[in-house]
Amino acid sequence: MSDMAIEWDVAEVLEYDYTYRYIEPTQINSNVDKLFALKVRSVSGYFNNNVLIVKPSNINLKQIPLVGEFVLIYKTFNEQSTSTKWREAWYYVTSIDVQSSINENMLPGLSDGLTQEEIDKIVPGKTFQRKSVGPLQPYEGDYILEGRSGNSIRFGSSINTTYPEKYYYTKPSWVSPRSENDGDPIIILSNGRHVTQHKQFLVENIEWDASSLYLTSTQIINHLSLSKDLTIHPTSFAGSQFIGNADRIVLRAKKDVAVIDSEMAIVLNTPGEIYIGGEDADESMVHGLVLHQIIELLVRAIGAGGTGPGGAVVSTNAAALLGQVQDLLVDMNSTNYKIKKT
Repeated sequence: MSDMAIEWDVAEVLEYDYTYRYIEPTQINSNVDKLFALKVRSVSGYFNNNVLIVKPSNINLKQIPLVGEFVLIYKTFNEQSTSTKWREAWYYVTSIDVQSSINENMLPGLSDGLTQEEIDKIVPGKTFQRKSVGPLQPYEGDYILEGRSGNSIRFGSSINTTYPEKYYYTKPSWVSPRSENDGDPIIILSNGRHVTQHKQFLVENIEWDASSLYLTSTQIINHLSLSKDLTIHPTSFAGSQFIGNADRIVLRAKKDVAVIDSEMAIVLNTPGEIYIGGEDADESMVHGLVLHQIIELLVRAIGAGGTGPGGAVVSTNAAALLGQVQDLLVDMNSTNYKIKKT
């Protein structure tokens, strides 16, 4: 049994009702487990033109091809094999890059003699939507995972800026602060890039992408704007950074505390309002310096002597100090920072 050769072929993916839902093996007239299986037909016809059921070669990596795409398949033993009895099954390895497209690589009808009218009716799936998605620009040494819809994870590095002209189609959106930092690691998780019409290479852009997460080591990240500019702007920092960017950000600790810790400072940078205790917080927080001035003036007014209405005379100096207090009370409460009374 150990001398049995593994058979390989290329097959076209056909429509199959059981790929995306769990079905008991007995319900598809087979005693073989076919979780995430596909229905395919050999393109070469080397074996036959019968429809085959193929299982994923790697159950931990879900990269299920679309109808009309092509997979490399091979036949070997299945889960019912023993040391004395060999039972076989077909497995698929990966989609074949027929169209050089990130989104879909269909060329339907190649495995059977269909008419053009029949081919035109074939769709990639029941819910899949085609869209124009450009591939990420690779740089030497990169390891890139790209989804069909413009989402990706790049395990990359800083690129030496002295590479020959036109060696890369487009430059990275991150740079090394010094030449000795070339090759330093960077991880970019990006979701929702701009659409391209001709498969041009794209590079992640923290400002344009719908949402993104950057884990840097020494890189300077270009194109990041803040609602209010800071002297500690991320584009001026060359150390390791954790940068997230999206239309809304929610961080939740399900059972324990949420901690934001810093050796230097914590900056809440917004031209809008800040609510503590809930979005219905309506009590203004106090401006500390203004409150300090008010208390200082009150102490000086008391020290100036005199009594108020009730019989005694208030000194002119004390009255002037109390007038200043009255003016400062207008500015004591913040208009942007609110706290909820509990």
